[in-house]
Amino acid sequence: MRHEVAARYAAVGAMAVVLAACGNSPSTPGLSGSPVVMATVSPLTGQYAAYGIPTYEGSLAAAKVINDNGGVLGHQLKVDGIDDVSDPGDAVTAVNKEIALSNPVALVGIDGFAIKALQPIFDGHGIVGSFLGGSTAYDVITDPLLYRCNPSDSELSIAQAVAANQKGYKTAIAMNTEVNADQVGYLQKAWQAVGGSYLGSILLLNGQTSYRSEVQKAINYHPDVIFLSLDPTSASVLFANFQQADNLAIPFIGTDALGQPAFIKAVGPTVAQSHMTSVQGSNAQTPSYNAFATAYQSVNGHAPLTNSSYAFDCTVVFALAIDLAGSSDPSKWVGDITKVTTNESAKECIDYASCYSLLKSGKAIDYEGVSGPMDFDKNHNVHGPWDVVQATGNADDGTMVLKTITAAQIQQVIQNLGG
Repeated sequence: MRHEVAARYAAVGAMAVVLAACGNSPSTPGLSGSPVVMATVSPLTGQYAAYGIPTYEGSLAAAKVINDNGGVLGHQLKVDGIDDVSDPGDAVTAVNKEIALSNPVALVGIDGFAIKALQPIFDGHGIVGSFLGGSTAYDVITDPLLYRCNPSDSELSIAQAVAANQKGYKTAIAMNTEVNADQVGYLQKAWQAVGGSYLGSILLLNGQTSYRSEVQKAINYHPDVIFLSLDPTSASVLFANFQQADNLAIPFIGTDALGQPAFIKAVGPTVAQSHMTSVQGSNAQTPSYNAFATAYQSVNGHAPLTNSSYAFDCTVVFALAIDLAGSSDPSKWVGDITKVTTNESAKECIDYASCYSLLKSGKAIDYEGVSGPMDFDKNHNVHGPWDVVQATGNADDGTMVLKTITAAQIQQVIQNLGG
């Protein structure tokens, strides 16, 4: 699940914890001096830990790959995992402590809970920050120290619309909770851009014991499909109400949240399989996925979690920018982020080892990530492919990929919208 998804729900306050990554991967022979430190910032404990752990683990996998290939400027890359526990106040306390103790050169994967609170801090200290969240408020980034390493929720909405169009649906409504109501406008425009008829929107309040009136309103629209975005607890009630009202006759296409185990468990694996698909950031089709999965398994002891590839790519990109600049000083390498990612005339490379080798030989590179092309636009945003997924119906609450919507298909809709 994208890291912004957690931020759509209420924040949970608790004590912030800093977890050091050096104990999770072996030291690399031949590396000398103090390590180069990066830190991830996401919920590692508490209600939304499942959304933050992929960020930390993805960066750990990147550090292993980087250190196995000589490190950064001859130094080991160390990743510290900062637990913001979904609370911006705790995030500020923990990041200030991290800066004082470890002097990180970058904060990787700051989530939607913490980004606004932390931006003045990393700007003030001259540290590079990366946002892993979908908020459309960051579709235009003017901060020279801030980059977003995953596609925006505006593209998530486009992916939903394309998926529905490919299924042959003609009419649609949206049902969203209030915390992500800003997506509705993007979804409506995207659906109309692919030729669909948008019938209306229904706002849902989180945590209600009944949504019978909202369900009846949805049925009365007679849509071919319902675009859905809400939390698992509310979903269990909503789906039960639809079951009672029309036996779940209208299919749903949801955001990445709807493909997560917690959501599938809430509505039931069989129901999810029969009545719902969702879209999520894709990495299964990229040439570098197998090597990423091997490193991830080695470090974390299990297969890659959804969206962990974004943090992996972000960490690799930052390391390559440091390599190119010949300095770990953020003021000197931040300008090289686009030089290693967004250079169509340069040699494409898909992993740290080959990219680093090209840099050492004096050649320009264009890193193609596990999560997709890491081509940052003028607003410091990237654009990538999306998987359409469906629950397997099994007790493990897993999903299977039905198809992949390419970055080019997303860009075509953006062009149709005049973007």
